Amino acid sequence: MNTDQTSNGVKNLLADAKNICLIPSLKEPESIVASLALFYTLKELQKNVNLVIDELPEKLNFLVPSLDFLASPQNFVISIPKAVADVSQIYYEKGEESLKIHLTVNKGRVEKEKLSFYFQNAKPDLVITVGIQNFQKELASNLDAFGFLLDAPILNIDNQPENQKFGKLNIVEEQALSETVFNIIQFINESLVTKNVANCVLAGLMLYYENFKSQRVTSAAFELTAQLMKKGAAYATIIDNLKETTLNAKVQDVNVVAGEIINPILS
Repeated sequence: MNTDQTSNGVKNLLADAKNICLIPSLKEPESIVASLALFYTLKELQKNVNLVIDELPEKLNFLVPSLDFLASPQNFVISIPKAVADVSQIYYEKGEESLKIHLTVNKGRVEKEKLSFYFQNAKPDLVITVGIQNFQKELASNLDAFGFLLDAPILNIDNQPENQKFGKLNIVEEQALSETVFNIIQFINESLVTKNVANCVLAGLMLYYENFKSQRVTSAAFELTAQLMKKGAAYATIIDNLKETTLNAKVQDVNVVAGEIINPILS
């Protein structure tokens, strides 16, 4: 990865974006927690962020207050067919107890039976995908619902070499998605690594490296774990929440393996 080029590319995309959609791969829990780390980071940058996910896996509920917390406020739309009334001006009065919307009608008559009221997501200025190899294929069944995303620039984050490179900026590194996301956050601003971000990244490392028992675990992963704990990541809490559903992993083994390496780093 060309660090300077990637850093500048990420910063440029974020600078121009106010409304951002985050789309994780629902096939991989680590993709979801890496997306959560980005979600908290973008909230700190005062962005409107919508994490596109129907349901959070139960074992990850401890990382967010509620599912509603993950969605940006929606736009409330009032639709008046032009055939019903020709509206030339609109203004509003906002008081302590109510909001009044005033319409100036040149032709026609506005009747409540002819009005439509509905919620609509704001069109995103940027889409960030995490762990998705093929954007069109993975979202094929949802293109009607997500069609409004297709014109937005895409920041594509993945760790699979078969990734289709469909983004305006593609960051594909063969390592944990959480490690790549952590590096991206560092590119933006090191101070953005809050306790919530650290918890999400550490949970992602534990999922990707199978509670540090995987053959692919590296010393860099343990060094990052120690760094995240210094940032406030709650190692024991994450272990407790992941232990019941993490595949083929025993918590006592994790504590022994990770403790032997992390404790010297922290001391």
